[in-house]
Amino acid sequence: MSYRIAASLHRGNPRLEVVDAHSGRLRLAWEYPKARRRHAGDGADAAVEELFRRLFLLTTEDYLRGDMPPRQRD
Repeated sequence: MSYRIAASLHRGNPRLEVVDAHSGRLRLAWEYPKARRRHAGDGADAAVEELFRRLFLLTTEDYLRGDMPPRQRD
């Protein structure tokens, strides 16, 4: 499956959207926690971990459905 990835800043906070290139369906939307709500140790790192978890699940879903191309060997 092919994706279009849009990365931007929304009021100074990083934002990421992953859209299916063929259907135009939004597959993932993520925004880093607002700066004023962010305090040391309040889970800002957890927000990044959540992004990677969701990206991993998106890839796994594609793999299980057979939407990923076969792996090439060196």
